[in-house]
Amino acid sequence: MSWGTYYKYDGYLSHIGKRDIDSKREECESINDMMWREILAYMAMTPPAYAKDDEGHEYPWPEFIAMKLREFRDEIEDNARLIARLDDCEEAMRDNPDNVTEG
Repeated sequence: MSWGTYYKYDGYLSHIGKRDIDSKREECESINDMMWREILAYMAMTPPAYAKDDEGHEYPWPEFIAMKLREFRDEIEDNARLIARLDDCEEAMRDNPDNVTEG
């Protein structure tokens, strides 16, 4: 006999309507894919001695790439968490649509 933990998720998706769940998931997945492609491009390039950030500040390459990867990781993780919440909401709508309301 198997065992595990059952739980009931009760959540809120700010500024996301029920009809927007699929498009929001696609948007998050698309952004994550774009960031992974950019990470791969950074890995494939010959690194310069210095690089500029979006605001024009110049940094030594190792410091710049570490900062960029932290930014990418944080955004990818945020998107992954939102995708999981979107999946939870979609599952709740499938299981019992009356429990999912907008407001």
